[in-house]
Amino acid sequence: MQLVSPRYLESGYMWLLFVVGVFTALYGNVLIASLLIGFSLYALVMPSFMFRLAEQIHVDLTEEMKLFPNDEAVYVLKLVSTAKVPLGVVRLSGYLHPTVESEGHAFWRQENFVETNATVDFTIPLYAKKRGPIRLEAIGMEIRDPLRMFSLYKEDSLPRIGYVFPEFSPYPIPKRPPTLPGEEMVRHSAYRDPETFQSVTPYHGQPMRQLYWSAFAKTGELLARTEQPVQANEYVIVLDLLTKDGRALTYQMERLISQAAALCRDFEKENASYGLIVPTLTKDGITYDLQPGSGEVHFRKIMTTFACLSESDFPLARSLFERKVAKYSGNQSILRLGGDGQ
Repeated sequence: MQLVSPRYLESGYMWLLFVVGVFTALYGNVLIASLLIGFSLYALVMPSFMFRLAEQIHVDLTEEMKLFPNDEAVYVLKLVSTAKVPLGVVRLSGYLHPTVESEGHAFWRQENFVETNATVDFTIPLYAKKRGPIRLEAIGMEIRDPLRMFSLYKEDSLPRIGYVFPEFSPYPIPKRPPTLPGEEMVRHSAYRDPETFQSVTPYHGQPMRQLYWSAFAKTGELLARTEQPVQANEYVIVLDLLTKDGRALTYQMERLISQAAALCRDFEKENASYGLIVPTLTKDGITYDLQPGSGEVHFRKIMTTFACLSESDFPLARSLFERKVAKYSGNQSILRLGGDGQ
């Protein structure tokens, strides 16, 4: 905490003014003496009182925000005061992380009146600019005395208030050309292993709904459709953001992350099980190795991981990374994105 006040209100000058007030009361005008003594006592006592008030206020976060680029939303901070006296006008301010801005600026500030034992909402209008975490570098609180002579600044560190998730960029899957008369591709999912398609067989009493009328118009024969899906039980997305010599794929990192996010979205729509491996470490030494799963919680965990990926992450040894990938086999289908400019 930091107290800001004019130089003439320093304690040394105020004690001198107090002594002058006492002598004025003894040998001069009592009204002037009362003003001098009252002003000096106010200036001496108020700083300590304001420090005690500052200890009784804090900022609480509300729900975690989840945005996509170009989204607009309003985040609410709650200022909680347990002080037995009204604080008056309190100002909150802070610098936003480059992933978002507030009304076209990186700096946000708002003032509200705070009563006794009150909880006051402060709103931050946000515009999402790019993928990454959403946070205030530091939230600053400013309270002032009733006579506006002192200003006390208090800073609180805040955790992340949310994330800007990556955009969805579909991953290009090559189509298999038809090999049978009347056969066509069915794109229920572009990411099945290898694909889902339909083939045709001669009609031998199959249900009427399987009759393939478009093929009958071309061939003149009654044909029946037969679905032949080939699908893995689990998927593992390998997001390779490094070259073989350990350099980061900076120029295509965002594209690869967006494609991986689109894969996960489609897997989630189909209730498929999917995991994620990334060959980097966080600053805390945590590896991005998420086991296959499904559901809303798992999807948010995957998307949060995408939002937190950074070029400043530490590269994982290529041999260790390949061993992590190799442990997945059997019913698990590996989808590898990136790696040496691919």
